[in-house]
Amino acid sequence: MSRAGYQREYHIAVLGSGGVGKSCLTMQFVQGVFVERYDPTIEDSYRKHIDVDGRHVVLEIMDTAGTEQFTAMRYYVQILITMLVN
Repeated sequence: MSRAGYQREYHIAVLGSGGVGKSCLTMQFVQGVFVERYDPTIEDSYRKHIDVDGRHVVLEIMDTAGTEQFTAMRYYVQILITMLVN
């Protein structure tokens, strides 16, 4: 693949206690919509393609539950960006 077609992928985890708005912030960023009522999240992941300084970037966003028992907690070693919501 040529350098021009190269894309970076970043892993982002959205962390915080239950009911603080992690899913609402994630949906606003990924889909551009504000969700007033949302079922409690077990765990969801989203991909968003953006351009940063003329380079294509893929964001893998994990919207975690407000508990440590789900799989996101096992993948911290791969995560570059963490967003804490409180």
